[in-house]
Amino acid sequence: MPQDAQDRAGARLRRAGTEIDPRAQWPSGMPRLGVEMSGRIDAEERAEPGRALARLSDLGWGSRLAALLGGDDAPVDDSLVEACVGVLRDWGWARRPVAVVQVPSRRRPQLVGSLAERLATIGRLRLLPPLDLVDGGPTGEAGGNSAFRLAGVWGRIVVGPLLADALRTVDGPVLLVDDLVDSRWTLTVAAREPAPGRRRRRAAAGARQRRVGAG
Repeated sequence: MPQDAQDRAGARLRRAGTEIDPRAQWPSGMPRLGVEMSGRIDAEERAEPGRALARLSDLGWGSRLAALLGGDDAPVDDSLVEACVGVLRDWGWARRPVAVVQVPSRRRPQLVGSLAERLATIGRLRLLPPLDLVDGGPTGEAGGNSAFRLAGVWGRIVVGPLLADALRTVDGPVLLVDDLVDSRWTLTVAAREPAPGRRRRRAAAGARQRRVGAG
């Protein structure tokens, strides 16, 4: 293979970033599951489009993330931070975030916490307290019916007192950081959580995978 073709192939494998489309519609039948929501999600309560580093099925970063998420929890390494910074740099923000909030992870708290902290430091953003888990956090398994996935998250990720106090002094978008996005209901619920004077948040994730995983 010619060298220029090898270089182009290598660049494609190193390229990072994929968009996370926000949920715009509540699943049907939610009242039967104890969630009194239906129809379209109000625009003022909807997450803005987010970014993920890669899909787990992608070549390049996808396979690296699959190995990372399948291993032991540990602080984020420099190469992943640099890749995430590149994705955020190329985002094309309507308005740049002013703060970072961690979506709490039961499986990989060191990974998510350290990524949120380093993104805040590099981007000179405020690192706010994380969201709180209620009754142990989301329930249910990966995959399955969308309504049941939402019901398993509903009311189990909330803005706690420390984050609520911090949000009172924030004027601008907040970047949500999570490790894995699958159903998008975790970020949807987190983004619409009531907080003083705040309506919308942005969302980002370390990896994205359809049908398998958490979130």
